[in-house]
Amino acid sequence: MKTKGLLVYIYRCNTFGDCTANGISSKQDRLILVGDGIPEIFDGDETDTVKLIKRNICGREYLHVEPITIKPDNSVSAMYGGNFIYSCDNRFPSNYPIPIHDRYESFEAYKGLSI
Repeated sequence: MKTKGLLVYIYRCNTFGDCTANGISSKQDRLILVGDGIPEIFDGDETDTVKLIKRNICGREYLHVEPITIKPDNSVSAMYGGNFIYSCDNRFPSNYPIPIHDRYESFEAYKGLSI
């Protein structure tokens, strides 16, 4: 599937290795951001595109991005894997880096790692 969006770059800490469990941000150095209000400038596809998610948590807006691909079967929803996106482009939807939720775990692994 072809997409159009804003070019953004991935920020990661290489000290700890990949905490995304092979998420989209472990395979790329830059991504294409799509979503409401995001300009459609650069071409992308399902291997390099993330969508902007806006949520309200405790009365404040919380932004994160998720891959546009369908989540793996038998997994919990996407969760933060330690990496961020950002762009110096003034059309970027935030004044700060946005967390990438591209880590997926099976229900069994999630229960085993949760307290």
